[in-house]
Amino acid sequence: MERKVRVLVAVAWALSIVCSLYIGYALGPWLQARHGVSRPTANVIILWEHAGGSDVLYTGNVITDIGEEHLRDMAANGGTFEAIKYISIGNATASSSLTDLTSEYDRQAGNVVTWVNNGDYAYNCTYKWTFSSTVTLNAAGLHWDGSAANTLFAVANFAQTTFSANDNCTIRWIITFDAN
Repeated sequence: MERKVRVLVAVAWALSIVCSLYIGYALGPWLQARHGVSRPTANVIILWEHAGGSDVLYTGNVITDIGEEHLRDMAANGGTFEAIKYISIGNATASSSLTDLTSEYDRQAGNVVTWVNNGDYAYNCTYKWTFSSTVTLNAAGLHWDGSAANTLFAVANFAQTTFSANDNCTIRWIITFDAN
């Protein structure tokens, strides 16, 4: 009996290590943003609500060159901070060289919630669209201005999707500041 208990404890211990490694591998990358990486980690959540139900997509973003420059200038030169809280939807191919989406359908101020992500400061920026007509989109952008051109901080691609009238699309951007 004692041997069976030791075996069960050993199996439980091994499973706990495997599960913690999997969870750390699978969930940890969702909360990171990196500049121009070839394999962006998923930190953008897209919820598509439609007549047939709902679909959730987790995708990564690419921080643009002008987005990186904006942060540098603000921090190094005491520039005026402009909140990076405006979400656009439209069409584009994610690239660090973009300054705007190739074609922008709409841009709105997102709802911002600040929090601490595993010891690092973070915030979520979320906006929900309800479509009045059919539109096909494949990209989302995060900006520091509600309407001006050349303010694209980050861009994320998703599979080209045709949204119908009365469909909802919620974009949640998760930004984590991890400079360690």
